[in-house]
Amino acid sequence: MAILFSSCEKEVDTYTNDPRLYFFERGTDLLQTRITSKSFSFVPLASSIVTDTIKIKVKTMGLATATDRVFRGATIKQGTTAVEGTDYAFIDGKIKAGQVEGLLPVVLYRTAKIKSASLTLNLTIADSQDFKVGVVEDQAFTLNWSDDIVKPANWDGLISLTFYFGTYSKTKFRFIIDVTGIADFPLQQSGRVPLNPGEYSNSMMNDIKLRVKDALAAYNSSHATPLTDENGVLVTFPN
Repeated sequence: MAILFSSCEKEVDTYTNDPRLYFFERGTDLLQTRITSKSFSFVPLASSIVTDTIKIKVKTMGLATATDRVFRGATIKQGTTAVEGTDYAFIDGKIKAGQVEGLLPVVLYRTAKIKSASLTLNLTIADSQDFKVGVVEDQAFTLNWSDDIVKPANWDGLISLTFYFGTYSKTKFRFIIDVTGIADFPLQQSGRVPLNPGEYSNSMMNDIKLRVKDALAAYNSSHATPLTDENGVLVTFPN
């Protein structure tokens, strides 16, 4: 028994004197499935927004302390396609006094390159005065992000976005997203069928069409050149 107590005391001392940190993103299912990556798109955000901060949940090994503790991410070069300082930046996270969980912030930059490609960042926990990296299975995390406009699958067809927005172009779709903050428009398939969660009815889409038409008129009246798409065609919406 004396040996057992001695062993337990040493284990507690190890965690207290050598605190470690690991990623603790988990699913909401009963098994709390481990999550090891996140994807992010700038597409729904207004063009004026050029950065966003992703926060990854972390947890300490060991006991809480009476003071705040600071930590930061570090790049894993293998598999990473983004460039630190150009495409992303690490900033300090904090485990507050009395707590064992916190959030690791990573700033993502909206650069020109992500309009046509997705970037990947593989990261881990940087060794610091307060922490070393912890559990092997949770030492690495992956972030993917892009700003590429992709034509919605329901833009053309019998029940489609063409009826409300007209001919597709990337410039037009970007303008719609900037005005509405919406990048996905699932349409109600029939007025006789109740709306499914997230769907847009005909009346809702007509309201959105009026919003973007008014916004386009305001844009054109305040710019020397009317809004023109990537094909040199004037951006318009149906009557």
